[in-house]
Amino acid sequence: MRPPAVNQLFRPWIVSRSVPVQGPRTHAAKLFSTTATIRAEAQKVPVALISKVRAARPGTPLSLAKSALVAANNDLDGALAWISKQTAESGAKKAEKLASRTAEQGLVAVAVLADGTGQVGVRAALVEVRCETDFVARTDEFRELAEGIARSLAYFAEPAAAATDPAQPGLVKLDTQNESVLETPVVPSPSRVAALAAAGNAVAAVSSQETVRSSLAQIVSRLGENIRLHRAASISLEPTLPTSDGPSARHLASSYLHASKTPADAAASGVQSGALGGLVIARLAGLTSASPATPEVTEVKGLLRALARQVVAVPTESVRAVGSDIASADSSEQSLALYEQPLITLAPTPKFEFEGGSKVGDVLARWSELRGLNKDDGLEVVELARWELGAAEEST
Repeated sequence: MRPPAVNQLFRPWIVSRSVPVQGPRTHAAKLFSTTATIRAEAQKVPVALISKVRAARPGTPLSLAKSALVAANNDLDGALAWISKQTAESGAKKAEKLASRTAEQGLVAVAVLADGTGQVGVRAALVEVRCETDFVARTDEFRELAEGIARSLAYFAEPAAAATDPAQPGLVKLDTQNESVLETPVVPSPSRVAALAAAGNAVAAVSSQETVRSSLAQIVSRLGENIRLHRAASISLEPTLPTSDGPSARHLASSYLHASKTPADAAASGVQSGALGGLVIARLAGLTSASPATPEVTEVKGLLRALARQVVAVPTESVRAVGSDIASADSSEQSLALYEQPLITLAPTPKFEFEGGSKVGDVLARWSELRGLNKDDGLEVVELARWELGAAEEST
């Protein structure tokens, strides 16, 4: 009797294993196909669109930009709107949870978008934005936030009620919880404008919808700290130009930030930030369109810059001494009134000679006299502000 062939002996086993052997292969093929499909879908998100999303919203993680584009079927506007909604919701929730945390770090930012030397009057603002840690306060993202809010509040500042007392304009203290303040559109920095222009009109249009509220929500969502607008003030004065009918006056503004680390492009646009900042509003009166004594713009700006530095360098709360401050101004203690302080930020020059150590008020009177301006006119400081990070109350 012949023994069965080898294939016949093992045929039952082969038949019984045929289905299991083929099953895993089929499953593996399907799994590979699914994975390939997922990868193909991920590859359908153009890198250029991801770059545009991140250009419109600096700091957006790569994964979030991809997710937004996938959710919006690669529609740029839809992706940016999707991110706005996500960050607004998460930022609002985080802000509510973190509101009880102590926030004593941060920055003071001062914006002077128009200093009065042109034909657009004066537009300026001061803000203090607080966070929890010094680490966050030193980041470019936080600095840009503070400077962006100051720039925006200066740009959209309401004109002061000059009809009441045009010679004595005042800073307007803003309610940081007011809807009109929080919904103020954010004005981008010069470098940001260039980036938006390169990214395209669609990105610029969506980015222009950013507000103070949404900007705060975004940074809270990303950094997870209690970040808030602590205080703010602004001033807007319409331009006044000399006429041939008689003398007129114009308002001027200057600022100074101690230890500012603001990049040159932003500083050149009139916005800076630091731990201590000062703002000076002056009035130059007695000018006529044909007056040969009209001072040069660069000279006036240099003098006001020195006065802003004085306000920052020496604790200053007012322009002139009033009431009980008059007595302290005559004592050996350093006066808190600018006009009673020795001028320490400007040295005499051949073009402008004055006695060293003279009081600020006397130096300004001397300057006005040398420029041929009337005794009751000339250059005078009408408003000042000295804001220091962490101060309980601002001096305005």
